[in-house]
Parts: sequence; structure tokens; C-alpha cells
Amino acid sequence: MSEPSAKERPTLRARLGRPESRSAVVFALLAALAAGLYAASIATWAAWWTMRPLTSAEAVEVLTELMPGTDITTHLGPEPDTEFVIYGEPLSWRNLDTLLLGDGGEYSLTGIGGTLGRDVGPAEQKQVLDGVVERLRAGGWSVGYPKVTYLDPCGTGCDPDTAARETVVYAGRGDQVVNVSGFAAGSSGSNNFGISLTRATPPAVYPAAAVAGLVGALSAWWLFAWASRRTASRPAGGVKTLFAFAMFLWWAPVVLAAPLGLRHHLSEWHYSWHPLWEWLGLPTTGLLFLLGTGFALLALAAAALPSRQRPYERPAEDPAGVPV
Repeated sequence: MSEPSAKERPTLRARLGRPESRSAVVFALLAALAAGLYAASIATWAAWWTMRPLTSAEAVEVLTELMPGTDITTHLGPEPDTEFVIYGEPLSWRNLDTLLLGDGGEYSLTGIGGTLGRDVGPAEQKQVLDGVVERLRAGGWSVGYPKVTYLDPCGTGCDPDTAARETVVYAGRGDQVVNVSGFAAGSSGSNNFGISLTRATPPAVYPAAAVAGLVGALSAWWLFAWASRRTASRPAGGVKTLFAFAMFLWWAPVVLAAPLGLRHHLSEWHYSWHPLWEWLGLPTTGLLFLLGTGFALLALAAAALPSRQRPYERPAEDPAGVPV
């Protein structure tokens, strides 16, 4: 039996039940890509829980290696009992409203470390930071370039070594990531210096994101095609409106967050990139994502309603490829 010719093969538009509509393919791709990205981000969040737990003993070991002979180890926080925290506490029903109502940016990876127990002025901070960076390199850490933010304009005659500033250095080794930070306000405010230890991206994150992203995209394409064929022969204004709201609520945070994430990574060295969900604006815009998901489910439910009209059927063709 011979293979069907190009004219005999159904086009993407025909498979979607709308052979005259070019926009149907665009909308199907938008839905599939959005679903794939969000499915991948949820899978990466789950895979992050495979990371090796942080312990106070490990933090003491790292801090002693980087700042021997100091009192920084006396300022360690309590042993973390979760991989992620919001305002320093594990996520629970009690603070879920904080996550969804504007403060989702405070949801972050657990870190443990400490600060020096004394005031460290701008001049001394440079000496301390140089010593820490030297020990990092000697210990086999990958060390990024220092990011210096001056708290006041540093013009002509300003000494950059003593000017009020904030300095941040990231370094990584294996699954360990350290954030070395110094805040030097000089005589006009507090001066502190600290180191925190977090984890690098676990290896399980990458295959989890790839598999979940592919499954999510294919599932969304299939559901869109099914709903499109179901509504091809009847007025679908309500379904289209629900779908449009879903796509807006899913894509608007991505359009805003992704460029900001890219600019942040280009301006500051990272041993381990920020998690995928932050590139999608999650969990800061988590409420919008949930609303968009609700509109998508309503669109599918509306498409599933029975119709008295027959669904679209691709017209038969004679051997010459002419519709009968």
C-alpha cells in the first residue's frame, strides 16, 4: 500500500478542526509551550527536594575553612528542617497567603551561615573579603567576580576602598554554594560581614524538567486539539474568551520575569542558576497562574458540553486530491 501524498495528508489546521484558521496553530503552540514550561518548573521544584540536606556541622566546617580564628561560627542559625523557606519559615497553610498575595519573592532555598560578631568598617571589609576569596581559590572553589554596589555616589576624590558600599561574591564547589557579603555603611550606619551556605542545582532537576516539559506540552497540544474540534461547528465565543484569559494570565508573568532574570544573571556571576520557576515569575505571580489554570479548566469543561451539531469532519478527497 503506497504512502499518502502530501495533498492527502491532513494539515495541522485540519487536525485542529479548523482548516481555514491559521491562528489556531499559533494558539495551540502557545498553549503547549506554556503548559510545558509550567510542568517543567513544577517537576524541577519536586526534584530540588533530592538535594543533600544542609547541616550546621557542614556550615561550621565551611566557615572555619574560609574565616579561621574568627567568631563567625558563633552566629549560626538553627538546623534547617526544610529545603525551602519563606521569611525564614517553612511554607504552611498559615503563611500560604503571604506566598500568593505579593510576597512570593521571599520564597527561597534554605541557607545556613553566620555573620561576624562585631562591626566591620569599609576599609577592614576589603581586607577580610580579599582573605576569604584567597582561601576559596586555594580550596578549589569556583569564584565569581565581586559585585560592588556603592550606597552613595562615589565621585571625584572618593576612595573606593573606604566608600560606603555593598559587596557580594558567589562561589561554588560540588553541591555547595557560598554567598560572601559585606555591607559597609561607614559612620552613617551599620557595618556587617557574613557568609551563607546553600546548595547547587541537584542533578535530578535536569531530566525531571525535560520529561515533565515534554509531557506537559504534548498533553496541552492534545487537549487544545480536542477542544478545538469539539467547538469547530458551533459558536465558541465563550470557550475562546476563557482560553484567552488563561493564556494572558499564564504568559504575562513570563514576559515580565524572564527578561529580568536574564538581566540579573548577566550582571552577576552565578555558580548555579536560579530555579526555572523564578524565570516564569513563580511564586510571586502564583495567584495569576492558579487563575489562569482555572480559566483553562473552564474552557475545557465548556468544550466538553454536548452539542446538537455534528463536529467537524475533514472532507473526503478523490485520488486527484480534489474534495468530493
